[in-house]
Amino acid sequence: MFEAEIDAGILKECVEAITAVVDEGRLKIGSNGLNLRAVDPSNVSMVSFQLQSDAFDDYRFSSEGGGENEDKNENANALVIGMDFQKLLGILGIGGREQVWLSIDEQAQKLNMRMGSLAYTINLLEPSSLRNQPKVPELEFPVQVVMSTEEFRRTIRAAEKIGEHILLGVEGDEFYMEVVGEMDKLRLGLRKEQLIHLTPGTLHSLFTLDYISAMSKGMSHAETVTLNLGKDYPLQIEFEVAEGKGKVTYLLAPRVE
Repeated sequence: MFEAEIDAGILKECVEAITAVVDEGRLKIGSNGLNLRAVDPSNVSMVSFQLQSDAFDDYRFSSEGGGENEDKNENANALVIGMDFQKLLGILGIGGREQVWLSIDEQAQKLNMRMGSLAYTINLLEPSSLRNQPKVPELEFPVQVVMSTEEFRRTIRAAEKIGEHILLGVEGDEFYMEVVGEMDKLRLGLRKEQLIHLTPGTLHSLFTLDYISAMSKGMSHAETVTLNLGKDYPLQIEFEVAEGKGKVTYLLAPRVE
């Protein structure tokens, strides 16, 4: 059984963060909240999402036998549903900052939603038709950068006008983002004192800009963003949602130069 009430704006913020990488996925609902891990169809990027139960104004969950479970140590009694997040985002886009009431009909495999005078019934996807939850690779990142989300997103918007790939790296006490196009070049350089945090080092990795651009749109409500880097390593991006009661992590494979 799952019934909950949450601010529509908070739920929309969370769904936007997920749809920056995937359109659908297996959502786990447990006594402590919601979580999801999914990879995009090209196997280049991954999203991990967690939302605590106290992000909701009302949260009720109970499970007699537990739903489908892929990780015996995580949410052993979780209810696993298949969700079309793009469809959910479209519905949330109609409402404003009002309350959303949610409940799941497990037998009919439907999600019931109510926003004000609008009531929706959404067909859930069959979890077995969706890809299994991926395992998170064990990575040790030598460099961490914490910066303003607006500074990061502004640079990505500027980079989109220059080229298709972006270089993220560190030279000593400076973090940089660099794009080289056919005719033009863009470089953002921020020294340690201009950042919230920087691990000094000397390394860089190249990434496809389209993926980072999509991810940047999913973090529009976050104040800060954490970037974990290595030489020719995946990029790990972390930020908070739901006023600090939720967390999103993106993982993006590098392009080998």
